[in-house]
Amino acid sequence: MSDSPVTAIIGVVLALGLPTLFSFLYRDSQGQPMNIRRHLLTTWGCCLTVLAWLLLWEQRPLSSIGLVWGNYLAWLIGAALGLTVLSTSVLSVIQASKAGKAAVPEGSEAGLTRLLSTPAWFRWAVVITAGVTEEIMFRGYPIESLHEITGSLWLAALIPLTVFTLAHLGGWSWSHLVGVLFGGGLLTGLYLWQRDLVACIIAHALIDSLIIFLPALLKKLAARQLVQPTSLNAG
Repeated sequence: MSDSPVTAIIGVVLALGLPTLFSFLYRDSQGQPMNIRRHLLTTWGCCLTVLAWLLLWEQRPLSSIGLVWGNYLAWLIGAALGLTVLSTSVLSVIQASKAGKAAVPEGSEAGLTRLLSTPAWFRWAVVITAGVTEEIMFRGYPIESLHEITGSLWLAALIPLTVFTLAHLGGWSWSHLVGVLFGGGLLTGLYLWQRDLVACIIAHALIDSLIIFLPALLKKLAARQLVQPTSLNAG
């Protein structure tokens, strides 16, 4: 990507370091309501900084980090992956509820509670924001840069995946990282396979869209649980 290894290294530090830094700076506010404005401004600010570095300093096109247009097969694959993970997550919530277990895993409960207490428009914004910015900062840019720096595609993939997973500690628990690592691994594999960041953005957004529909789903499941004992008593 970059003609200078130093330039590429700085770019990787910006891409992986900025969002992770802000994530841990705000970790102390986990027990408080989400600061909507701060979240959107810092996340998009980090992403635009990386894009400015790529376009203005390195003078590289967006295609150099996998942002290409018209690769419809890759986009379809990304949509299929995202819908598969989304539907599996929904089914697991339903099955857990039917079994009398917590619909939301304990390790994810605190983070999800914070998200679900925000306005619906913000949850839509979070889904789009995460899909676009995280794929640029944790997938496309660092993988391509690290591949050039190290010559190893495995290192180029594993380093961003590790940082991506640990960065979620800023808003989630350790146990939640298992799901983050799994999802991040799928998205990393998709990028290495297709080299199309738009496909990853589509898949990422679809996976995260569970937070949009989860309140209605949980409400419906809770109502069903209340109705069932009533029906049994009536019999």
